[in-house]
Amino acid sequence: MIAILLFSAIAALLVFLAGRGDHARDPRLTVLALILLVVFPFSVFLPKAAVLPVPAMEQASSAFPWLNVILGFWMMGFVVATIRLGLAARGISIWRKQSTKVAEIGGVEIRQLDGLKSPVAAGVIRPGIFVPVDWENWSDEARQMVLEHELAHHRRRDPLWRWIAEIACAVHAYNPLVLWISRRLTMQCEYACDAMVLKNGALPADYARLLCEFAEESAPVGPALAMAVASSLESRVRRLMKPREKAGNAALVVLIALTLAFAGTLATFGPALGGDEPVSAAEVEQRWSADPFPGER
Repeated sequence: MIAILLFSAIAALLVFLAGRGDHARDPRLTVLALILLVVFPFSVFLPKAAVLPVPAMEQASSAFPWLNVILGFWMMGFVVATIRLGLAARGISIWRKQSTKVAEIGGVEIRQLDGLKSPVAAGVIRPGIFVPVDWENWSDEARQMVLEHELAHHRRRDPLWRWIAEIACAVHAYNPLVLWISRRLTMQCEYACDAMVLKNGALPADYARLLCEFAEESAPVGPALAMAVASSLESRVRRLMKPREKAGNAALVVLIALTLAFAGTLATFGPALGGDEPVSAAEVEQRWSADPFPGER
């Protein structure tokens, strides 16, 4: 447990450092951190080097089962998060059944869905873009910008990365650092897709206006990616108006190497071996009743 908490803190710190100068920094480090956070709990099956301190709850001879309580709370959070994720996946399936396919571009289905306000990219095995029913009434320019943004999500495999992020959040249900890393990944995905729209010739002011029109009050539950969410709209528009130069990859490579090194190291660390074995009550009684000077009789 100590190793898991340590790695989540280290991963969050490295992701923060990678995006300190630019939050839109290449998300490969963020994706790697989330993948490692998903698989890290399975490191309990690896051979351990006894170097980490033993938790106080394990050292103390208390009758109260603290470890069982913590595991119970974790299991409860994991089950709730898993159910929530399952319902989100089922919601996407229902969307697919209730929507109408209007086009297909590069294997990605364009589907009209009644009641939808903002375009949404979703689906890994069956990638799709869900659009409102008035899709055909939009201007050609608006449709082009929407398609470029949503298709960029699928080309970058962002729905898959969002699934990994949601699974990581379920595994670490009570860890706010993992939730923060997941949110950082979402922002990096949106920044990258915005940059691709501008690269294809869209004017920043026109594209910013389109984002404001489609902004949702809250993000969709689960691995779906809405085109615009109110909470991140300001930072995205500000970035559109003042784009930044792409940073070099040297520092990113170093941070990725550090992430892998810390993960591998902490995965093989275990609690330090204790001293003497616990002494039973019967043995304690025997020791107290023993004659300290047997040779004087």
